[in-house]
Amino acid sequence: MNVMEKKFGIVQSKRQYGYRFEKWGVKKYNANEKKAPHISLSPGGINDPMDYGDIGADFDPETHSSSQHTLSDRYDPDTFMAAVGSEKMEHDESLDNQRAAKLVIQYPWATGSAEEANKLAADFCAAMLDDINAFTLYSKLYEALATSNQSFSEAREFIAVSCARVAGIPDNARNARAILAREWTETSTTRISYSPFVLSMLKTYVGSHQEDSDKSTFVKEISRNIERVVGSDGSLQEVSRKYSSIDLVAFFFLNYALEIYDDCFDDSNPPNFMTEHLLNEFITTQPFMEALRHERPSPLSLCLRWCEGQLRLNHHVALQDAQVQPSTDMRSWWHNIRVFCTLWGVMTHLVRANCAPEWYTQCESALGIPPSELLITLSWMICAETTAADSVISDAELLTRAADGADKLLHRDESQLWIDFLNKFTWMNELVNPGDAEKSFEALVQDELRKYVSEMLRVQLPHSAGNQATGVGQVDFFDFPQHGFGDFDMNSQMNFYR
Repeated sequence: MNVMEKKFGIVQSKRQYGYRFEKWGVKKYNANEKKAPHISLSPGGINDPMDYGDIGADFDPETHSSSQHTLSDRYDPDTFMAAVGSEKMEHDESLDNQRAAKLVIQYPWATGSAEEANKLAADFCAAMLDDINAFTLYSKLYEALATSNQSFSEAREFIAVSCARVAGIPDNARNARAILAREWTETSTTRISYSPFVLSMLKTYVGSHQEDSDKSTFVKEISRNIERVVGSDGSLQEVSRKYSSIDLVAFFFLNYALEIYDDCFDDSNPPNFMTEHLLNEFITTQPFMEALRHERPSPLSLCLRWCEGQLRLNHHVALQDAQVQPSTDMRSWWHNIRVFCTLWGVMTHLVRANCAPEWYTQCESALGIPPSELLITLSWMICAETTAADSVISDAELLTRAADGADKLLHRDESQLWIDFLNKFTWMNELVNPGDAEKSFEALVQDELRKYVSEMLRVQLPHSAGNQATGVGQVDFFDFPQHGFGDFDMNSQMNFYR
């Protein structure tokens, strides 16, 4: 039995892409969430002190207690965009943002190489919850970067973090912890490195998956991490401004840690700060706010526009031959997966043709997550805008409805788009406890997805289709052979699809 299930009563599903288990049922996954994250953007000016009067009953300055809301619960486009235009904020943060803008994550491998294939496969597996394959592939990539004669420190850090995020079983957790220790034993002062908070959270998070993990120790470590970044006045200290738009890994861990920390208190003994306020501080000091002020396109909006364009084209819909017959409850999930895989397939062809979309080349340096993770989050947002998501529809209708959903999002103010994206990103990274029917369906889907990614990239996965093994601890994950693959048949119109 998994250590998380034994000790904490949950079955790990670290990124709940497409299904909301617990007591609300699978069909609710596209509805407004019952459990709201501790996220809110104040309707007041970003640089102004929090005006509790604007919030009303949500916050009592005497007791410091708060209710939970999504980012959009108090969203006011006019006042938010006025805050986006703050010149003071622009002046105060321009230097940090300039440093973040200089960060570029590049890899030493060439187009068509085995390493490129493994990176694409690892990102896909991580997006689709195949953490065993993702961890093995990321570990291999990290070893290749660590032993390279060239210095690719930013890429190496990124892959190390990617390893930690998918290390969900004890053996992999130990190996991920070793990778983190190896990578950050000595940090050059010339590098824009991860913040102590992010590194501490990664180590704590990975440690929670080891056999000897203890819940009380885990909670104490989380609490210490939060207390280190909260000032005596209850304000948030510097957490991370590493990437040119927003550090989404830092955002997730801050939200994750605040939720755990907040659960340690009750109304009679509340913390001396408002969790929503801290998340507000983090979000509104990230570099993407400057892009909003100057109306510059972000990787988020670029990716959404690209998705809408691709969904309007006559692309082959992915997984047409998959041996999957979803029930009504599972059909929305299956539709989402097929939309994502269709877009991912187009993206992969473009990358293989050395004409990757602009958002793809920017994603890791701007957001701190792989392109596949941005794409799948937007795919779920797009599908949430469609109607009758659990009905039987044709492939053509599936893409048409998805394109219409993307168009609805494109007509949204970009600040609101960011709020919706952050909410969906948080939701999709929560732990869930699936039922037997969901676990059975997920295993069937995973088998088809392993076939799909192997055929698309012509790679041999460490754990191939039909292999649902959990004993990855016996596998030497640095000893898998390189797998090359031939060129895809690319037509002369490929540049049009960018």
